[in-house]
Parts: sequence; structure tokens; C-alpha cells
Amino acid sequence: MKKNLLYICFLILSISSYSQNQANWWFFGNNAGLDFNTGTPIPNNLGQLSTNEGCASIADACGALLFYTDGITVWNQNHIVMPNGMNLLGDPSSSQSALIIPQPDTPDLYYIFTVGDFNPRNGLNYSVVDMTLNGGLGDIIPSQKNVNLIADSTEKVAAAVTDNGDAWIVTYAEDVIGSGLFDTFYAFKLTSSGMDLSATVTSTFNNVQADDRRGYLRISPDGSKIAIMTQLPVTPGIVGQTGRGAWLFDFDNSTGLVSNSVRLNFPLTHQAYGAEFSPDSRKIYVDINTQSNGNDGDRILLQYNLDAPNFEDNPLTIYSTDPTDFTDDVARGALQIGPDNKIYYSRKSTQWLSVINDPDQLGAASNFMFDGVQVATGTQVNEGLPPFYNAFFNPSFSFIEACETDASQFFADDIANCPGSSVIWDFGDPSSGLNNTSTLPDPTHIYNNAGTFNVTLSIDTIRGNYTTSKEITIVPQPVTNTVSDIIICDDMSNDGIATLDLVPIRSTVLGSQSSTDFQVTIHETLTDAQNDFNALPDSYDAVSGTYYARLDSSVSNGCYAITAFDIIINPLPIINNIDDLYLCDIDNDNVENFDLNIAGLQALGTQDPIVFDISYHNSMGDAMSNSNSISSFYDNNTINESIWLRIENVNNTNCYAIDNFTINLIQQPEINLLNDYELCDDESNDGIENFDLSTMDAQVLGNQPSTFVISYHNSMMEAEQNINALPNNIDSGTTMIWARLENNQQQVCYTIEPLQITVFPHPVVDLPEDITKCVDDVVTIAASPGFDQYSWDSGETTRSINAQAAGNYTVTVTDDNGCTDTETITVSNYETTVITNIEVRQFTLRDNRLEVSVTGSGPWEYSIDNFFYQSSPVFANLLPGYYDVYVRSLNGCDQITAPATIIAAPNFFTPNQDGFHDYWQVIAIETEPDAQIFIFDRFGKLLKQLSPTGIGWDGTYNGNPMPSTDYWFKVVLNDGQSFRGHFSLKR
Repeated sequence: MKKNLLYICFLILSISSYSQNQANWWFFGNNAGLDFNTGTPIPNNLGQLSTNEGCASIADACGALLFYTDGITVWNQNHIVMPNGMNLLGDPSSSQSALIIPQPDTPDLYYIFTVGDFNPRNGLNYSVVDMTLNGGLGDIIPSQKNVNLIADSTEKVAAAVTDNGDAWIVTYAEDVIGSGLFDTFYAFKLTSSGMDLSATVTSTFNNVQADDRRGYLRISPDGSKIAIMTQLPVTPGIVGQTGRGAWLFDFDNSTGLVSNSVRLNFPLTHQAYGAEFSPDSRKIYVDINTQSNGNDGDRILLQYNLDAPNFEDNPLTIYSTDPTDFTDDVARGALQIGPDNKIYYSRKSTQWLSVINDPDQLGAASNFMFDGVQVATGTQVNEGLPPFYNAFFNPSFSFIEACETDASQFFADDIANCPGSSVIWDFGDPSSGLNNTSTLPDPTHIYNNAGTFNVTLSIDTIRGNYTTSKEITIVPQPVTNTVSDIIICDDMSNDGIATLDLVPIRSTVLGSQSSTDFQVTIHETLTDAQNDFNALPDSYDAVSGTYYARLDSSVSNGCYAITAFDIIINPLPIINNIDDLYLCDIDNDNVENFDLNIAGLQALGTQDPIVFDISYHNSMGDAMSNSNSISSFYDNNTINESIWLRIENVNNTNCYAIDNFTINLIQQPEINLLNDYELCDDESNDGIENFDLSTMDAQVLGNQPSTFVISYHNSMMEAEQNINALPNNIDSGTTMIWARLENNQQQVCYTIEPLQITVFPHPVVDLPEDITKCVDDVVTIAASPGFDQYSWDSGETTRSINAQAAGNYTVTVTDDNGCTDTETITVSNYETTVITNIEVRQFTLRDNRLEVSVTGSGPWEYSIDNFFYQSSPVFANLLPGYYDVYVRSLNGCDQITAPATIIAAPNFFTPNQDGFHDYWQVIAIETEPDAQIFIFDRFGKLLKQLSPTGIGWDGTYNGNPMPSTDYWFKVVLNDGQSFRGHFSLKR
């Protein structure tokens, strides 16, 4: 799109204009007041403030009082304190405690700038009065009260209108805040939008260092000069004191910069306090005094003619006291220009103001009057007078000149709209006939020919006539050349903002026209272009949209033409990170069909696919030139192949980006048919066995890389989804599971195969109960039938075997599933019967007994005649004598015999040689040939020792028959046993 919109019109602006009427009300000293609305100052006692020095007041454009202040309290037009109008940070003892400035181009808003004195050090602050508050009587906006601009300053503040209608607020302060050395001008800008702190300007003078805060700061009515007064004696050359006295500087009201310091010299016995410029800004009046503390002293009023050579050293004395007469001494005081262009001079503790009636004149011609104006009875003049904005003392007009044949706009001072005022314009264009004049306050005029014209405005007011003239220049119509749409790519941020060099565009608009006569500015909006606001810099961060080029005459501010053009910023594609593509080589033939759009969509990300095209290429060169594109469904040429991707803006193919990625083939795993995994059940025969699946890994993997991942799953679905993998060891019955073999290098390639696992029943073999036999017997052992194989630990493979030797005989059987069972039988021999002892009870005749002890495999039967057998091993009530004891086992394996003897002593014997019982001998003692036999009488006398093998005792002792009676015996056997008893000898 191309636009060539030509605007030949005047600049539509709200122009700031001020009139002297805004300085028509003065309140100062102790309740003193003056009203200048009649043209002559009329004293009054309406004022409520009482101050030694600082004060300020403001009226509207027609002279109606708005409010006034001492820098601490604000009174409205009814002389009542505004509801929020207390505790401002000025001070009655501050030279210029307050200054009131209207906000430019903003009705009803007024800024009160305050400066305190040294205790406390409040610095420069401002508060904003909104006249729409409190029923139109005004009040301070709470959020804009005592807003600090600088932490510390002197007691000086002044204001000057800028070249574009803004206001500079100027104070003198420290370059290093807190140092106590005042050497720097601070110029703060007040605009139609409020305080613009980014526009603050500082000007530092190392040779003008002051250590005292007191004294006035003044800006000339034309805004070209600044003067400062500083108390205490002038002592040049001493650090911190070089700035004492009076100083004059140049002021640039377009930049706020202060330059060219000049000392205004006067007698060293005096000190400077008040000052004021003449209405024509060519003279400055300085008040000096021998006292700096407000006490009476010798006083001099000096006039410096700024047009005279060496004016700083040659002041003219306008007034002075008599140094020899202390009765005429006067304290220091302020000087202030009035709405009547006279300068008023304060005289402390009196009811009088002195007046300089013609301050533009030199010396005595200035017409100084000592008793100029008397204030109302009951009020009093002190040191200070209210300072005013320099814009209030230059009734004038403003204008916006247009090109030839267009209407130029003129604006009269606001005083022209006050009751009783009238205007007449002379546009200096006689060729326009009756249109050369106008009685409208804000008329327009069309100049049909280019040239320079002298415009005069005459304003008649109730106080007199004001006439002012200005030259304006009307220039030929500028011609804008067409600008083609600017189509560019966004930068890497892709935020719709791109840096653009506007210099070539301005050159295009200018074309062949002279850059001396015309200048081109670029603007974001038509309104900005028409008002010449917010011109864009050479290097500009542009967004898509319509822009406006303004072609201005360098001579005339109001002559311009506007053309429009579009800046189109096409989004630059941003390639997001692209993952390489991988496919499983299904047939393992090294070729697969890749969907390159997967990478394309990833590269595009959230960018609009309608705005961007994607193409694919085999080389970087093809991608850059957008040639030889390949299909998005692409059969690879190699296993690993690089592909280049290009994303371009469909509306601007110069906006593109390229990148590459790799397509890769991944080996497809294969699983050969798997053998069933079979296990025999254990002896529990519960149909569940533990399977170690890792034993199948080698069969699943085959000859493929060991990096492949093997897993097992309960179902095909779980194997496909690779979920719920089984552990290596599982307890399972007969079932089907699935093996998964996966190659997971960047891309998951896998295959699955079923695996049958089977649990065979556990076979059970039976053998007879354990066998016990006689040592020489042979027995047959037979396993249960029905098995494919029998294997005995003795080496036989028959179902049954013969066994003679005692021991364990184990058989292992195998069924047709290959499952085995093992059983063991024990063959044992009966133990051989052994008579280990025959216990004999003897030496009795009828109570003798035998008890047989036997080892071996019982039970047994016992006999002493081999005919009758008993189960008891005890034979009782036996006669002494010889016995054979028989023992046989009931298992029929053996029978053994052992002899036994019962020894006993007879109860009597009859040695009468009748052949019966003729000898007494221990029965069967011969079986103990080593036994000892002793016979005693009743008194214990040994009568005879018998031999076990002898015939016995014949009843004699030493050959003599012993009498019939009882005798005693003792028998000691081989094993140490001994028996005692007695028997009877009968004859």
C-alpha cells in the first residue's frame, strides 16, 4: 500500500499565553496587600499572611485573585486557608520562600515551588493546587504535596518560559548535595504533562561558590539573563566565598543551560540581597546593604546597564542612605517588577514601598521615588515581595505560520479576552485588502504569496494599550515525494519490532528539494505529524503500521506537508530445535520412507503455518536458494542422511531460516521361533514352578547386538506397550507369556514373540517299606510300574533288584516328560544274638536263680532244657548245680547256648561214715578252682580250709571229731565275692 496524503495546514496546538493581570494581586509583609487591577496599586488589608521575606500570589488572566502563600500556608481568594493548604516546606525567613507557576496548557492546575531556609534543610519542593477542588476555591492535591526535587538548595527560586511554552524552574544549589558549597544551577522543566525530571539540566560554576543561602535569584523578562544575589561580604579567592555578592549569567531558555558568569562589582563594605531586571531586560537593579541579618544599615540601590562597556564595574547609584546618618538606615529588601512595568522596592518595618517609575531609563531618568506607595493602615512592609513568572510581564501573541495559500493561525495574549479589552491585528499583507486586519482575539490569515511579513497586535485594556509586533515568514508549499511501502523482516526476537534506518526514507520524502530549506521528520501518528510531536530518531525500533513523514520548512514552523507510508514487518521464522528422525528398518533392507513433516512441525513450533512455508532439501545450498526441494515423504539413500529444512515467510521469501537434521535407520530386532520353556513340578505337585526367564535371553537375542533390551510380559498387549515387565524369576503354572526384544537407540524398534511355559506333573515312584532280614537272606526290591526308565544306585536299570547286603537302595525313575522322582529303601539285617551275661543268685538251696542278658535283634525266647522256652530271661528256684542256658530269636535267625553254674552250701552233713552226707563241701565249687573255703566254730576259730577241688570237711579238727553243733563258713570266689553262712554237724 502506498499513501501520499498531503496536509497543507497549520499546526493545531494549545498555545500557552499569560498576561500581566496574573500578577495583579500582591500580599506581603505583615498583612500588606496591593491590587493592581485598576492600573494603579490600591492598598488593602485583606491579606492573612505575615512574613519577613518569602511570599507569592497568583491571579487569573483577567486579574481575579486565585490564592496566595507564605510558602507554608495557602489562602484562597476568600482569604481562607485551603483545607489541605498547610505545612508546605517553605519558610517565612526564606528569601524566596514560594513561587507560583501555572501548568502549561493545563487550565486550573498551579504549581507552588517552595524553598526553606537552613533549619531544617528542606530543599526545593513543589505542591499542586487544583482550582476545581473545594467548590472552585482550589485545594492542594494530597498525592502531589511537598514533592521533593532536590534535597538541599539556597533560598532562591525563579521561573522562565521556554521557547515552546514550557517553564524552567531554576534554583542554585550544591553540585555535591550536603557539601555546603553552592555552585550549581538546576533547571527543572514543567510541561503540560507535569514535571519532566528527565529534562533536568545542571550548570556548575567552580568560580562561583557560595557558602550562604540568602538572597534573590532573578530571570530577565526576555529569558536571556539570570542574576543571583548572595549575602555576606565579597571575599574573592577563598573557596566557598567566591560566589558571594552579585552575579550575572547568560541563560538559554531553549536548553535551560546557564553560562558566562560575570560578577557585578560594588563596594566591599556592602552585601547583595534583592535584584530585579528592567522590563526591557537591559538593566538590572541590585539592592546592597551593610547588614545581612535584616537589621537596618546603610543601603544602596544600584543600576547596571547591560549595554554599557564594562558595565559590571560601573553601576549607577539610584538611591543610597547617608553613611554618616544612621537615622536614615534601612534594612535589606526585595525588588519586584509590577504589572504596570514599575519596579517596587521594599522598606522593612515601614508602611512604604519605594518605586522606580521608569526602570528602562538610565540613572536618574529611571525616576526613583523613595515614598512611592503606602500600604494600608495596620499593615507593614518587610523585606520580601512576591516574585512572579517572567512570562507574566510580556503581553504578546503567538502564531503558527502556514505555507502560502494556507491559513496561518494567530493567538492574542489572554488579556485580550478580559472584560473591557479589544484587539486589532495588522497582518502586514496589504495585498489581502480588507482581510489584512482583524478584531478577533485568535484569527487566521491566508498569505497568497511567500515572503516576510510584519504582524502587529494592539490590545486596549482598562489599564491602557499594549502593542507588539513580530515578523513571520511565509514559504512556498513543500512537496512530499511518495514513499513506497517498507517491507522488512523481523529480527531474531520476532517480537514484531525491527530496527529501521529512517534516513533513506527522509531522503526519499525530500527528493531534490534542498535540505537547507526543508527538513523531514517521521512520526508514528497523524496527530504527532500534524503537531510536529515525537519525531522518530534515525535508528528506530519500528512496528508494522502506517507512518507519517512531515516535510517542514526550515524558515516557517507552520508550513509543512505530510505523506503516509506503511512499514510492514514480516515475521522472521524461528527454527526451534529439531530432533533427528529415526525409523525402524522393518525389512532390514536399509530403506524406509520418512515423514519429514515431523521435523518440519517441530521446527515451526507455535508459529502460524499459514504464514510460513516449509521445504526440504538435500544440501545447504539448495535450502538457501530454495531449489531442488524433495518430497516430505522421503526414502532415505543412506542409513544416516542429513536433510536441510527451510522455513520462509509466504509474504516475504527473504524472511527465511534454514537448519538441518539427520534421518537414521535403526536395526529392527528379530526373534526366531522360541522353544517352549518346560519345567517339572517339584514334590509339592501344586502345578507352580519358578522360571528363570533370563535363561531364555540367549535364545531371544540370537546373534543380534547385546545392547538390545529383552523383557517378558504376561500378554501381547503389555509386550506391545512395554508395560508391566516380568522379573527374571517368576512363579508360574502352565501359561503363555510374551518376549519383547527392543533396540532403543533414539528410536524404539522392537518385536515380540510368544513363549509357552509348561509345568509337568511330578512323577511319584513307590518302593516297599524298609526291609529287615537275616544276615544271609536275599530279598527282592521292586519299584512301582509305569515309568520309562529305572535307575538304581547300584547300577541296575530293571524295575526290581535282589539285595543281600544291608544298606540303602535308591531308585530314580523318569516319565515320558523327562520328569524324575527318586525313592530310597533301607535293607537291614537282624543283629546276631549274643549272651552278654548270666547273673547267678547262689549259696541258697531253694532260692537260687539265673538271669540272662542278651544283645541282638529280639525278641527272644529262653530255656534251660532246650525243650520248654519262656519269654522271661529269669529262671528262679533252682537247685545248685550245672545248667545250659538256651536263647533263640523269634525272627528265626539264630539260637545260642551258654553254660551256668549255681554254687551253694549244704545246711548240714552227717559224718557217720554211712555213705550219706559224710562230708561237707560247697556244691559245684569246683567251677571256681581258685576259690577259698574256710570253716569256723561258733567262736570264730578257723577249723579247716577246704580245697575247691577236694572232697570236703569230714567233721574233724586235728583228727578229732567235732561235736554236733552249728559251724560257720566263708567262701571267697575268684571275682572277690564272698559268702558267709552256717550249717549243722549231726552225728
